[in-house]
Amino acid sequence: MLIEIERLPDYCLTIFGSTKISSALNHSHQLVKIVVILTILWGCMSFVIDEKPKKRKKKAFTAYIKDSVQVEVDLVYNRKNRPDYYSSHVVTPVCEKGICYELIVDIYWDLLGNFLAYQESKKDPFTKFDHIRFTASDHQKMKEILADKTSLLANYEAKDLVDPRVVIKSDVIDGVTGATYKSLSGAVVKGAVYSSHTLWHIVNGVIADKIVKYTETFLNDDLLIQMLQSSNYNQQFYALNKVNLEKNKFEPYLFDLLTEGESYVPFFAIDKLPKSVWAIDEYQERSAELLPRLEFKMQNEILNKLKGEALSRGALSSLVDNLEGLQENQIEKVFTILGDNRENLENKELGKLANMMNSKSGTLSKNAYRFLSEMKLENKKVNKKLRNYEEQIK
Repeated sequence: MLIEIERLPDYCLTIFGSTKISSALNHSHQLVKIVVILTILWGCMSFVIDEKPKKRKKKAFTAYIKDSVQVEVDLVYNRKNRPDYYSSHVVTPVCEKGICYELIVDIYWDLLGNFLAYQESKKDPFTKFDHIRFTASDHQKMKEILADKTSLLANYEAKDLVDPRVVIKSDVIDGVTGATYKSLSGAVVKGAVYSSHTLWHIVNGVIADKIVKYTETFLNDDLLIQMLQSSNYNQQFYALNKVNLEKNKFEPYLFDLLTEGESYVPFFAIDKLPKSVWAIDEYQERSAELLPRLEFKMQNEILNKLKGEALSRGALSSLVDNLEGLQENQIEKVFTILGDNRENLENKELGKLANMMNSKSGTLSKNAYRFLSEMKLENKKVNKKLRNYEEQIK
């Protein structure tokens, strides 16, 4: 375990350095030494742990849900003192057939008003019909519902979610409820129709809209970079559409999204990168090295970007090394690129291409032979392999 000594309080350093402690340790049994040192370290490390900065938050705005219920929304900062997410402690009534109860919950949104999580009150946990507590699967279902901004719940009033013709009587309270319409059953937690509807509209209603507007008041380059580096699809996509590509500072982060982007973000990112990027050695080499890690469509995107560019020797070397893992049409694209850059190919790469004439891939072996034979090389080893290949195909 490593300890940052410079962060230890003065009294810890004084204890370790005191003559009496040092002398006592020198004359103590080994086991006693260990116990004494661990005891002192525990006290000092507790200080360091307590010293860690806590996340701070500030009031962002006030919103009204159900037209009259006031809630305060806070902006929470991370330990680097950068905006991180929004939170709100919500207490709101949920009424069903004249029976009302309080829904108490802490809700969390990302910087663009998308649902992140919720925390139920320990004293007043979520319950379904007949006061049955939510199970783990109920909570999972509720989180999926709240994260879906396209939910059918957006188009219905709470009373329209149940069929009044089918009555379910409670065994616990003096009341009844209707059964959820089958067409809407997937949009709610079973037995918690009104809670599902209420929470969805709190999470995805006016508060979500206000969050986006509030974030835009302090949006800057650093925050856009933070969004690009997040694992959140919505933030990545939002930042992609906001970055100013005249500022070269964004190019490395856009390039990182080719592998780190969520869902379709990598394709938006590569399309966003300016053509000038592909003339830079660093990005040429990185993209060629990435090929084995990328899916077929993204491999094609990169090969199309590299086509027509004067490539560095490092990029050409990586292209040759990764030929074996490519599909037929991709192999042909690579040989076109190599042909445009034949003067930069070194003997090492030419030797590898010569070995590929024995590949199990007919497309690879034929292209390697055609490419090398057309170059009319003076490389004796390569020419010998060419002759051997010609003998084999006779």
